[in-house]
Amino acid sequence: GFRASLENTIALKKNSTQILEAVSAEDVGKLPDQSIAEAIARLPGLTAQRLNGRSQDISIRGLAPDFSTTLLNGREQVSTSNNRSAQYDQYPAELMSGVVVYKTPSADLVGAGLSGTVDMRTIRPLDYDHTIFSVNGRIESNSQGDLNPDMPRYGYRLGATYVDQFAGGKLGLTIGVAQMDSAEQFLEYAPWGYANGGGGTGVPSADLAVGGVKLQANTDDLVRTSAMATLQYRPNEQFESTLDVLDRKSTRLN
Repeated sequence: GFRASLENTIALKKNSTQILEAVSAEDVGKLPDQSIAEAIARLPGLTAQRLNGRSQDISIRGLAPDFSTTLLNGREQVSTSNNRSAQYDQYPAELMSGVVVYKTPSADLVGAGLSGTVDMRTIRPLDYDHTIFSVNGRIESNSQGDLNPDMPRYGYRLGATYVDQFAGGKLGLTIGVAQMDSAEQFLEYAPWGYANGGGGTGVPSADLAVGGVKLQANTDDLVRTSAMATLQYRPNEQFESTLDVLDRKSTRLN
């Protein structure tokens, strides 16, 4: 349960020769956040940059997201932006077993970042000795109501994960899918200028008036579909081979 996840995290930090932070799921599919960004933003020294109310980029120790590197099971991830920072809202928390954030460099880290390295980890089927089938679902409601009639007020998150072992525990398989439709709605108030041209340059405040204002209702609907599969083969203690596949497709409507 939750106590076991804390114990695993503490043991990982204690036994490591590096300075790191970690978070692990208490069970399969039980990281509760919308994306992995929400889960690791609570760790010490990490902050999330939000886009339309949704965590997207991660900064380590106050440095820009461009100075960090993102890995998935030790493999470097490409970015969908115009720099090195990864968009973490594209990685569903339901398909992750945990995240390790390395704050110090190490020779065994591929392309280690200047500020740190974020290694997201999916479920390893041979870490279990029994069959697991996990299904989860969540419904969300926006407190702003229907600001835009073209956007839904209610959202949902669905996920399913299957874990099994074969060949006497030498071959393992994990298959997971996740679907999300989440709408963010907020009001924007943007004043500009001064009618009398004072602009705060010595003109008494009583004579200053706002030259114009923009009032609008903004909506951002993120629809994300993800699928993950892992095939792990470990015939003995000296050899292990793993094949990871992660496919995701997202659409953002504004």
